[in-house]
Amino acid sequence: MKKTILLFCILSLLLPIVCMTSCSNPTPEPSNKEDPTAPDKDSDPDGSLPAQEGEKEEPSGNNNSNNNAEQNEGKSDSGLPPYNGPAYTEKTPSIYIETENGVGIPANKTDVNCFISLRSNERTQCADGLPATIRTRGNGSLSAASSIGKLPYKIKFRNEVNPFLLGDGKANDWVLLDHVGEHTMLRNYAARLLGDMLDGIPYSTNSRLVNVYLNGSYVGVYELAEQVEVDKYRINVNDGCSTPENGFLVELDSYADELYVTVGGQRYTVKSKVYSDAQLDFIRDYLQQVDDAVYSGDPVRLAELVDMDSVVDMYIVQEYAKNIDVGWSSFYMYRDVGGKLTFAPPWDFDLSFGNDARLDNGSYERLYVGSSRGMMQDHLWYNALYKQPWFRLLVADRWREVSKTIIPNLIKAVRFAAAEIAADMNKNYEKWKILGRKCHQEPASVYRLTSYKAHTDYLIKWMENRKLWLDRELS
Repeated sequence: MKKTILLFCILSLLLPIVCMTSCSNPTPEPSNKEDPTAPDKDSDPDGSLPAQEGEKEEPSGNNNSNNNAEQNEGKSDSGLPPYNGPAYTEKTPSIYIETENGVGIPANKTDVNCFISLRSNERTQCADGLPATIRTRGNGSLSAASSIGKLPYKIKFRNEVNPFLLGDGKANDWVLLDHVGEHTMLRNYAARLLGDMLDGIPYSTNSRLVNVYLNGSYVGVYELAEQVEVDKYRINVNDGCSTPENGFLVELDSYADELYVTVGGQRYTVKSKVYSDAQLDFIRDYLQQVDDAVYSGDPVRLAELVDMDSVVDMYIVQEYAKNIDVGWSSFYMYRDVGGKLTFAPPWDFDLSFGNDARLDNGSYERLYVGSSRGMMQDHLWYNALYKQPWFRLLVADRWREVSKTIIPNLIKAVRFAAAEIAADMNKNYEKWKILGRKCHQEPASVYRLTSYKAHTDYLIKWMENRKLWLDRELS
């Protein structure tokens, strides 16, 4: 995957947005009855998260016109709900989901047939009636969301698409993250953007915020993101080999209950293709070799097996965010045939950046990823590595580099994004009246906040204080 140049990444967040031509597809005439979910037609266009869609170049040979022409091959009658004003802006597009026969989407992860329409002020990014299936997704996040009613979803398009030119290329699988327990909707964004800024992490998923309408009703702001999977535009490893050695993608996953291997007492779900027991044995044996090297403390042997730049940079992402789930789930690693194990991409940071009461009551102080807390979420490999002076030196040296420019630019980008998406987020919380309410694992210092600005101010201040604390700790 192509890495983003840091300067271009930050400038793309700060450059003014130029309005584009609206969709050529006809918009349904407004009904006589006013749609209560629609924005006021006299209001200014809503802002949205200036996510990473502008930071990645389209792969060579991918024709944008052909891509979007194929996207528009769907139902001729979109059946989009009427509205009195713009339901989307150039910065915050909208996704309209119509389930077959208007059925609801159950919380038990059952696939439901649907058609999806995309609306944006950029002509080439619109599409009507794309056939797909949709289901709920997640584990702890799904449980928290179910109590609120705003559910997270996984979408599988029948044909590969690249909605709003978000990813590096077209794919079938995309996710809609609800963030009911993360009221800024910026923590995932911050972690993924940091991963994109760090050279040692070859791939970070792309994401952006979107307004979502389900069967004619506004259901709020969601984060549309690439699914973590093996794909030529995502984790590009060769998992089609018939030999025991096959490219693989694994997730450290305490929820594992299907295809997984157990190494060092921890479960790793295999997210890539496996054609034989020999291939599964190869994955298990390779991870066991890494496990042995970690606990031996031998840097030479470990470097033979693992991409150490990714290990150090992923540590920086996880420790700076103080992500409680680092050793519990959603920690991804992959290896191509003949290559080394790589720690990437960062994923699932809704309980990070001071948003979990179980971890020091949300404090920005203390090490977590590099310390043994005796918690179920401890990352055992990082706990063992941080006991080694040579690894602590690698982390300290890398942090000094990152702290000078990358972290300040990251904080600047989050501050800018918070202001840009405020209008859309206020609309979301008019729909979901959950501000000032504990929805998941938030500490009291977070869930007692009653405005979107208060939540983003808390996050930005936490990020600033965490940087200063780590500057002192890692010096």
